[in-house]
Amino acid sequence: MDALAETLLALAPAADANATPTIETLRAQASPIRWKEVRSSAEEPLRNLGTLAGGTVLAPTSAQPPELVFDWDGPPGHPFGFNPVEALRNKGFTVRALYCAPMVSEGTNYFLVAAPGKRPGFLSVYAFDAPMAISIASWSIRYRFDGHIPSLAEVQAEGDTEASTDCSTETFGPVEQISHSAAQALAGSRAPALR
Repeated sequence: MDALAETLLALAPAADANATPTIETLRAQASPIRWKEVRSSAEEPLRNLGTLAGGTVLAPTSAQPPELVFDWDGPPGHPFGFNPVEALRNKGFTVRALYCAPMVSEGTNYFLVAAPGKRPGFLSVYAFDAPMAISIASWSIRYRFDGHIPSLAEVQAEGDTEASTDCSTETFGPVEQISHSAAQALAGSRAPALR
């Protein structure tokens, strides 16, 4: 899934950026995303912006969305076998674990990712890798553009009550762990009100 890593490298704001990019700014960047024309509705929490490597690209309905969401579903009984940490590292990103899921085959893991010359971003990776023949593999990867690094309490308040700072499962292999305060310092974390 090099397309995801290439996309994040292309779209991540520059290290000195002070604002969250607009949808128009993101569309203007060369990336593997196949953008489509979108009419947004205030009733839709997320709008479909295009496709990436067979998946769907979504964003909150806003001129300056704080994040993009990349969703994939696979055929029944077949895992994706995708390692986002490895793909990001191959494109020059440094990846550090913030919070992790207690299970390897299902759950959300959270990372601080940074590439040279780019603002560090918050990446969450939900994976259900279809261990049974009737199950459908499902992946949802969210990348924040606004510089905000959610705390563990924020992640848990949004519904992921199983997330913890224990990343011993090493779902995507060994990943250096970082504390929330250290991640904020590296990201120069901005309050959501400054988007």
